[in-house]
Amino acid sequence: MKFLNSIIVIITGLLLLSTAICGFWIRANKITNITSINFHVTIGSLTLVFGMLSIVILLRLLLKK
Repeated sequence: MKFLNSIIVIITGLLLLSTAICGFWIRANKITNITSINFHVTIGSLTLVFGMLSIVILLRLLLKK
């Protein structure tokens, strides 16, 4: 279970970093290409899912003690 928690935390961190970089890149270059925006939305959605999963796991660990 500890290994799974570590993997989920790493994936969440990488997704957050990717979302931030992608968002800043789109804003800096004033991108209006729909495929670039769709990619950013997909990464953002995955970030939300993994972020919520990380929160649930953290709450389970805290309430278990």
